[in-house]
Parts: sequence; C-alpha cells; structure tokens
Amino acid sequence: MPVTIKTEVQTSFYIIFSLEENILSKLKIIFAFFVLLFVVSGCERIADKVILPPDTTPAGTQPLTVMTYNVYVGSSAAPLLSVENLGQVPGQVATMYNNVMASDFPSRATAIAKSIKTSQPHIIGLQEISLIRRQSPGDFIPDNPTLAEEVVLDYLDILMNALQAEGLSYEVAAQVENIDVEMPMFTDVGIVDVRLTDYDVILSRSDVEISNPMSANYENALTIEMLGLVVKRGYAAVDATVAGVTYRVVNTHLEAFVEESRVAQTQELVDILSSETMPIILLGDFNTPAPDGTAYQMLLSAGYVDVWQMESEGTGNTCCQDGDLQNRVSRHYERIDQIFVRNLEIPDSVMTYTVGDKPADQLASGLWPSDHAGVVAQLTFE
Repeated sequence: MPVTIKTEVQTSFYIIFSLEENILSKLKIIFAFFVLLFVVSGCERIADKVILPPDTTPAGTQPLTVMTYNVYVGSSAAPLLSVENLGQVPGQVATMYNNVMASDFPSRATAIAKSIKTSQPHIIGLQEISLIRRQSPGDFIPDNPTLAEEVVLDYLDILMNALQAEGLSYEVAAQVENIDVEMPMFTDVGIVDVRLTDYDVILSRSDVEISNPMSANYENALTIEMLGLVVKRGYAAVDATVAGVTYRVVNTHLEAFVEESRVAQTQELVDILSSETMPIILLGDFNTPAPDGTAYQMLLSAGYVDVWQMESEGTGNTCCQDGDLQNRVSRHYERIDQIFVRNLEIPDSVMTYTVGDKPADQLASGLWPSDHAGVVAQLTFE
C-alpha cells in the first residue's frame, strides 16, 4: 500500500506541476521519508496492547465478574455462645467488643477496597457487614425497650467510603438483616450495653442494571437456650443485568456452629430457588467445605455448579486466619466461601482466584484484611 500511494503521488506531482527531474527526485525522497514514518507509527499502534475499560468490551463477548467476601466482624462469637451461666455474659461481651475494636475494621476496609479495585467485579456478595452500637450507662434487661443507638462502627458505611476513596462507584443492591442482639458488658465506668446487628449485602457496580431486590431470613435458625437467643441468618437477592443478560444473584451466610441448622438452611434455599429459570449466581460463606461438606453436596445435587477452577493458582482455601488476624503466615485450610451457578452453561473462559490472603495483602500493622479470603470468578461468554 505505501508503494502504491507513493507512485500515485509521484504521478500527480509530475502531471500537475511538471517539475524538473532533480526537484522531483528531492520530493520523492522527502515523501518517502514521511511514508516510512507513517508505516512505522502505524505498526507501533497495532502492536500496542489495548486495555478496554469495563463498559467498552468488544461486541461478541459477554464478561461477568463476581466476588464473595466475608469481611469478618473482628472476633469469634463462640466463647459467648457457649457460656455455662449468665454471669459470664458481661465478661465475654467485653472480650468480644475489645477484640472487634482491636481488629481495626476501618484499616481493613481500605485493604478490602483495594482488592475490589483490582478486580472491579460487577457484583459483590458481602457477609458479616456489622453495625455496632452502644448505650452508656447500660440498662440491659430482657426485652429491654430502650435499645442502644450510639453508633460505634458502621461497616457498610466505612466500606462504601473506602471504595469511593479508591475511585470506585458501587451501590447497595440488596441486603438482609440477620441477628440483632444487645447484651451488657463490664467496663471501667460500669455496665455498658452493646448491640450488634449483622447484615449480608449485595453491592453492584454503577453500570449494572438492578431490579427486583428482596431478602428473607431462614425459618431454621440456631437457638442458644442459655442466652434465650435465636441466631437469625438469611439471604439477599437481586436481578442484575450485565451485557444484556439478566442474572438472579443471591448472597447468603449459612450457619457456622451447628451442621443440622446449616443443612436445614441449605434445603430452604434450594427449595426457594427451585423454580427460578433465570441464570442464578449464588454467592456466600456457606460454612461447608468443598468437596465433601454435606451442604456443599446438597447444592451440587440440586444442579448448582461450583465455578472454582482446580487448575487455578493456589488451593482456593478461604478460611481461617487467627481470630486476632495477627498470624504471620496464612492459615487457611478449607474452602468454605464459594461461587455457584445454575441454569448457566460454564464457558470455556473462566478465571477464579482468591484475594486478601497473600503476604502482600497484610496491613502495615500485621493484620490480615479478614479471617476469610475473598473469591473472584471472571467468566467470559462468547
């Protein structure tokens, strides 16, 4: 092509201007030089790797990136839930509260937001999004009508601000309120009431079309007789449209402490979604280890496909770091945070990986971002 262009230009110059032979030769040299620059420049542009932003994917491909992440309240509840008498409650509540404060969620939220920025998923399922409130002095009595309202930590607000600080635009698409419990704790100034409200939340990237949000609690719930406490858990769901395809996205956090409750909740979820014909993306902390967990096998039997790719780098294990998050080497030993799909053919192009579990992810303080790893699945449909 450059030779043809050069010949045509030469001919044009000769006919129009009837240039002398020596002048025409000089023009040919100059023009050839510029043609060479054009060709070289064009080759460089073609060779450059083109990185497309999320909203300019080439026609013919349909990308979908999703994430699930248990952000961790900051303390295990097991010692509190296993007290042998009510006199132990204020001391255990104080221990749990102090652990939560020491876990520094604002700093951890910044690290989690950076992981989200790297992957920029269309949809994120979050678990253990906590709202911690207190009342001082405390006036705790059973069925106390005066609930604690002074906000100490609002995990959702903190994380949304961290995402915004990273230049990201996400919105709350759906959420479910789980347990909402208030208990007394001992402090240096007397008894203070502490209230914990737990949520599971679905976030959507601002370019994802959202509709039909809903949430519900499972009928089956763990009951702690000693405390008169029902540990409510549930799920949130939403229709999310990405690249013209609408998915039913569901996020849940199944019971952690008693398998019987977890299995019953899994059966509820399977039954609830059994008539759904849209492609389902099921995200969550299922507290059932792959590949042998009872609830895990129940989901497979119900037609759900675990998208984790076994050839992915790493084991995919997602739990659990030490309760104080200070262990130097990751101690994840089981894979209980998972991404399932149903009514959806898995494409050939799937990339899955964990986040928040590499040494580089640890905060300067030594804390891990969470006791769990986040899980990302990137599916590209031709």
